[in-house]
Amino acid sequence: MAAQPNLLRLSPTFRQLWLARTFSNVGDGIAFVALVLLVHNRDMTGLAVGSLLLVQAIPRFFGPVAGTVADRVEQRALMIGCDLTNAALFGAIAFWTPSLPILLVLAGASSCVDTLFSPAGRSALPALVPRDDLLQANAWLATSFNLQLALGPMIGGAIVLALGPGGALAANTATFVLSAVLLSRLPPLRSVDENLRGFIATGTEGLRYAWRTPVVRVVILALFFAVTFAAMDNVALVFLVQDTLGGGPLAFGLLSAAYGVGMVAASAGLSVRALRISAGMIFLLGWFFSGVGILLAGIAPVLIVVGIGQVIAGWGNGAENVGVETLIQRIVPRPLLGRTFGVAATAAFGGSTLAYAVSGFLLDVTSPRAVFVIGGSGVLAVTLFLAVFVRQRLTEETAAA
Repeated sequence: MAAQPNLLRLSPTFRQLWLARTFSNVGDGIAFVALVLLVHNRDMTGLAVGSLLLVQAIPRFFGPVAGTVADRVEQRALMIGCDLTNAALFGAIAFWTPSLPILLVLAGASSCVDTLFSPAGRSALPALVPRDDLLQANAWLATSFNLQLALGPMIGGAIVLALGPGGALAANTATFVLSAVLLSRLPPLRSVDENLRGFIATGTEGLRYAWRTPVVRVVILALFFAVTFAAMDNVALVFLVQDTLGGGPLAFGLLSAAYGVGMVAASAGLSVRALRISAGMIFLLGWFFSGVGILLAGIAPVLIVVGIGQVIAGWGNGAENVGVETLIQRIVPRPLLGRTFGVAATAAFGGSTLAYAVSGFLLDVTSPRAVFVIGGSGVLAVTLFLAVFVRQRLTEETAAA
């Protein structure tokens, strides 16, 4: 393992994309804190906060539709349009402070725009960097996203304290405008198939491709099942920390942050170190360490061991994210990338949604430790299946693409 050339320094176009995503991602973290605090402080009900999170979550199920749009249009213009639309939506919330029903509509619309942006941004990357640099590029972009988890809420809380929720939402508006300016400096990013087809036919073709291509099908199914098990600890963590091990709110906050620290460590490490293993192997190793970390946290006798497990699990998740995005970009033809990423994102989100529904029931009938053990064991079982039955196919497909 050796240091590799810094892609941010060597590629001006990739640097523009990375800076745009970093500003926007940190802004999203700021906005999340500001919106939750705005709704909580004004409406003072769990139903109001839950409704906010729900309207932000539902659009994520429409990833295949967003991927179809991304494969049919010029992607730079689409991304700029999404950023400017989000700037207008958050600007309206910041300066208007609408009633809860209207705020929910605006927040839901912003989530729709984010869902539309995601496959466009991911599928555009192979047009900006050479194939051999995709792993490092994805690691840099993953670090950018992970900063949303590590820095965004902290900055958002500080701005809310100083300027109120409106000031934090105005700051997020500015990040979208800055992102749009940076993206405007990219070259045109058109990947569409010139054979004209209807929208439904284009979307159906993407779904058919994902299902009929063995390695893509395996990756998408693995995402669904592995995320289903991995996300169980999101619900159980607060119970494990406070009820089982006697920790307080500060302990819960620090242990939650430990997961993000692990994610940042993984993506940052992959961005500066050259590994002589395939993207498919990184995908497998990421899930392995994620399962080990969840399992360790579940059986931990003290809080410090929970923290170690959280860091390991976060590292695994960060590595898995980089591996799967690079794997898809190297396997899937560029005209189909948007639709494939849309299906993959929906599979992962569907898995997390199922986890949230199931883990609450499991908590009531078992214990926080049991939920962690089930989740970690499930992730390791999925990883074992992939390693035994499809590891060679994953690595061969990556090398041959």
